[in-house]
Amino acid sequence: MSGLILDLDDTLYPREQFVLGGFAAVARHMAACHLVSADEALITLMTAYDGDERGREFQVLCRHFGLSLDLIPELVAVFREHQPSLWLRPGVVDTLYRLRREGWRIAILTNGLPAVQAAKVDALGLRRLVDAVVYAEEYASGGKPDAAAFGAALARLNLPASSCIAVGDDAVCDVRGGQAAGLRTVRVSPTNLEGPVQHEADVVIERFEDLPDVVPALLELVDSHVA
Repeated sequence: MSGLILDLDDTLYPREQFVLGGFAAVARHMAACHLVSADEALITLMTAYDGDERGREFQVLCRHFGLSLDLIPELVAVFREHQPSLWLRPGVVDTLYRLRREGWRIAILTNGLPAVQAAKVDALGLRRLVDAVVYAEEYASGGKPDAAAFGAALARLNLPASSCIAVGDDAVCDVRGGQAAGLRTVRVSPTNLEGPVQHEADVVIERFEDLPDVVPALLELVDSHVA
């Protein structure tokens, strides 16, 4: 039996979907509770996100409307707790079905607040498509790349590292973390195939749909090294 440990955000779906939905929820909250234009609030958030203030969108929003920065924790809570409307990247569902038919056991291992990540998993309908969902921060402070997070996923799959492959878009969290835990690795990189990164995977693919074609050879490589 072989297994795959899959990242969630920006591997199975674009995380920007969640961000934009959260901004819309914050804009509606601002209109309802602070009597400002929801459209203006959303435009302000989006402009900050698309520009030099990414990561400081709520500070920009408060300054724009002349509101106290003490409002930020309230806005963060609205953002995190909104009900997301998300959809998987094209081809992901068919690829997961194919992998299951071919005998792969699959776990999702995701960073982030477990409650937020669980809402994403539910919105995407992923629980029926995989064998386990593991929230990395429940097992290691900061989650991936800590090897303990990958160990928890291996335990849920009841498989050794030598029989599993870590798959994700992040060269540090997914690739370096997976390698440190003794796994072969695949990086999914739609737009960054032109050159190596500091922590490169065993295989780099452009589309998640390419995964079933490359993973068998990785475990065969492990077997040959062991022999």
